Order: sequence, then C-alpha cells, then structure tokens
Amino acid sequence: MQRTLETNRTGPRDERKRRTRADLLETARRVFEERGFHDASLEGIADAAGYSKGAIYSNFSGKDELFLAVLTEHIEHRARAVIDVALDGKDFEASIRAVARSGVELGEREPAWTPLLVEFWTHVSKRPDLRAAVLELHERQLDAFAGVVEELARRHGKTFRIAARDVVRGTGALGRGLALERLLEPNAPLGSVYEELFVAATLGVAE
Repeated sequence: MQRTLETNRTGPRDERKRRTRADLLETARRVFEERGFHDASLEGIADAAGYSKGAIYSNFSGKDELFLAVLTEHIEHRARAVIDVALDGKDFEASIRAVARSGVELGEREPAWTPLLVEFWTHVSKRPDLRAAVLELHERQLDAFAGVVEELARRHGKTFRIAARDVVRGTGALGRGLALERLLEPNAPLGSVYEELFVAATLGVAE
C-alpha cells in the first residue's frame, strides 16, 4: 500500500516534469529557428514557453544541452520519416526518389533548420567535449540512415562501390549545401535540383 501511495504522489509530478520538458523543447526549437543559436537566449525561450528560466535549468545544464536535446528530437523524427517512405518503392530508383522528395518536403517546411544546424556545428567545432557529443549524435544518424540504404540495396539486388554510410554522408552534405544556397536565392527551384542530384549520386555508386 505504501508503494502505491508513493507512486500516486510522484506520478503527477513526473508527468508535469515530462510536460515541462516537452514544452521547452518545442518552444526552444521555434525560438532557435527564429533567432539563430547565438541570438536566442534562455530567458527568451523560457518566457515564450511560459516558464521561468529556472525551469530550463531543472531540465538542462544550459543552452548547449538544450539545443542538443532539440537536435536529438529532430534526428529521431527525420529517421522515422525516411523509414516510412523508403521501403515502399516499387524499385530501387523509386525508393531513392521517395527519400529525396521526403528530404525536400522537410526542408521546405523547415527552411531555417539547416542554417541553424550549421551555426551550431560552427559553435561546437572549437569546443572538444561538446563537439564529441554532437559527433556521436551525427554518427548515430549516419548509421541509422545507412541501415535504411543497405536494406534498400538488399531488397533490389544492388550493391554499393563505397560504404553505404559514405553514400548517406555525401547526400546529406549535398542537401545542406543546397539549403544554404536557398539563403541567397529563396525562390530558386532547388528542390528539383536536389532530387535529381541525390538520385544521380546514389545510383552512380550502385551496381
């Protein structure tokens, strides 16, 4: 009985903490995208979320850790989106095109994300401990996407002349580069360019 009572007492508190964290992450992403990593402040994020700055520090050690949590959520969401579309294509090229179009759609919905990510990567590049944490997260993303690409190749009887991980790394860099081009040419039809380059690059190393 005592254990039940303790569970009842702590349950709502745990749920409030979970809800607070989720609110802070959602708001932080929006503020980061609107203002950029450096110009966003913890005070501004807390105010926008309707919490005190102390609520942030009860969940995160500071702005770096908060952004890492936002980045982790983004990667998990992106991985689910790729898996959902990649494995339904009728052939290898159709599957690759579906992945490319999924990336284009996400980029069009979140145009501020890549510039924000590049800003954060630049920020962490001179901080060895933080860079290691971001690199570990990036490596996990590469591994997850490489697993999808390898499964696609297996299903359609294809092999790659380079590691699937490097296919993912290269096409990801291509997407980030074109996303940065959009900063100068917001109305350029770069989505179709990305799709064709993505498909050509992937098919070009497959046999």
